[in-house]
Order: sequence, then structure tokens, then C-alpha cells
Amino acid sequence: MRKILNLPHRVCESTCYVNGLEDVLEWKGQRYMDYLLSILGGMGEFAYLKFKIANPPCMVYWGANSKYLMKDLEAVIGFKQILIENKGFKNSFARLKEFIDKDQPVMAGALDMYYLHYYPDLYQNQHIPIHYIMITGYDDDRQEVYAHDCSYKGVQKISYSEFEKALNVNVPGMSKRNTIRAFVLPQELPSELEIAKKGLNYRAEKMLNPPLKLFGIPAMRKLAKEIFEWKHKECFEHLATYATTPPQLPDTFEKSDGMRFWKSKVLRELGEKYKNNNWVKSSVMFEDSGKLIIELCKAAMKQDRDSISGLILQIANIEEDAYNLLSEMPNK
Repeated sequence: MRKILNLPHRVCESTCYVNGLEDVLEWKGQRYMDYLLSILGGMGEFAYLKFKIANPPCMVYWGANSKYLMKDLEAVIGFKQILIENKGFKNSFARLKEFIDKDQPVMAGALDMYYLHYYPDLYQNQHIPIHYIMITGYDDDRQEVYAHDCSYKGVQKISYSEFEKALNVNVPGMSKRNTIRAFVLPQELPSELEIAKKGLNYRAEKMLNPPLKLFGIPAMRKLAKEIFEWKHKECFEHLATYATTPPQLPDTFEKSDGMRFWKSKVLRELGEKYKNNNWVKSSVMFEDSGKLIIELCKAAMKQDRDSISGLILQIANIEEDAYNLLSEMPNK
């Protein structure tokens, strides 16, 4: 058996968790600006988690867990996910083929990039189990699946055997083994302006008034107080790692802005395009907070608790003002 779907494909680095969804949405007639779905799903935000038995015991994340990001985008855009996870590979792969046969592309992941040959620096060299791809076809005779990847133009070919190994990933709280998802879209897709208004207001509410003080602005202020209790070098490294795009311990810090520069760019473009001055103003604020996050990461690598505490409070104050602007009604 063989079936290959012909979808448009967007190359947009470090957006693997939404890249396949973007391709499907464009295939069905709606293209949204680069990074918009990432921002509306929760990238460029904040979470501070503590678990005594975890390694490290204190963890800071500057973006959304991809599992919950997709749920938030469901609420904003109005699509539904068909999620299959934690099954045997044969079961999941059979379902994947069924979707493809019914003209439904399938997002696969998380996957381990160790088994993706088209990433030569990582292939059979480094395990990075946080990647996602969109499967657009399969060929039983060639024993290959065909995929779109956010970093590459065209279609990538992956052998069945390496696809099976790559999909055998369990990331607690994020993704279970052999996870695939298909999308059921609404009959009429909302406009870019509609999802921007709804999504930015939704994000502002989550950051200003989160259900738990582990998230958002309250979590930033909690960290400012508790940073003096941190004892483990790995906690400081985690703070810098997950402020960096892609998430890795940085040698330099120009990409350690907590995805605020993405957020700033999206808000500026939206504000100019749709004549919304609040979005333009908040764009400047997020650019400023991104610069402070870079300094925060530098301080984290030195375990400079005083500087970290002061910087995170500045970031919290700036972003609180920015989110208050995003939660207001657009200018007339």
C-alpha cells in the first residue's frame, strides 16, 4: 500500500509543535502569520515548578508544554484533536495509515531526534526527545513514511524502523510513547484577527490570574523570593536552558530571551496590520523583558541570586503592564 498527501509546507525554525497544524490549516484555506499560533498557544510565558524528588528539583519554563499548548489552540481556533498515545507501535502505526488513507495528515511526536537522519549533527549522536513532525504519507514497498519538518523544505523520508525508534518516547507530563494526533477542523476557519483577539485575551488572563501560583506573573514574584533558597547548579542551568531557543544550555545568550522577541514581533505586526495601538505598545514591553531575560540567564550561569531576584521582579512588572494592555478592548 502507498498513499501520499500533497500539502503546503511552511519552514519556520523551532516551531515543530505547531508547524504541522499550520500546514493543515493552510491546506484547508487559512494561513496565519509566522509564530502566531506559537504565541497564542502559550510560548513566551512562565512556569516555576518544584519537586523534591525531581532532577533538578526547581525548574523554570518560559514556554508552554506542547501537550497543553495544543489544547489551548483548540479553544482559540475551534478544531478538535484525535489523540492516540501510549499504545504499541503497531497499533499506532495502523491508525496513522488509516488517517492518511482518509486524507487526514498526522502529527507524530514527541520523537527522539537521535533517529532523524536529516539532522546530521544529532543523528545517532544526541538524544533530543522533544521533536514533532507531520506525516503526509507512507509507502509499504519502500518501508518509508513521508514527513514535513519545520526546519526543512520539501518532504523528508524516514524508514519505518527508524520512525518506530524515534516515536518510542516517554516525556513525563508532555508526551507518551507512540503519540500521534489528527485534526478535525471547523467548517469555517476563523480569521487571523479573530484568533488574535480571542487568543491574546485568553493568554493575558492566564498570565495575570493563573489557577495556580506556579504559573504566570505570580510565579515570577514567587521565584524572586525563593531564588535565595536554591542550592543546585542544575536548577540555575535549567532556568537558562529553557529560556533559549531551541532549549539547550547556551554558550552565548542572544537566543535566551524566553521567546519574548517572537512575541514582540507578532504583536508589532498584528498591531500595525489591524491598527491596534495596545498591541504595538505591548510589543515594545515584551522586547524590553526579553532583553532582561538575557541578562537573567547570564546571572543564572553565575548563580547570582541577588541579580536574578531583581531582574525577575523587573520582568514581572513590565509583563504585568503588557498583559493588562492585551486584556483591554482594542482601540477604536
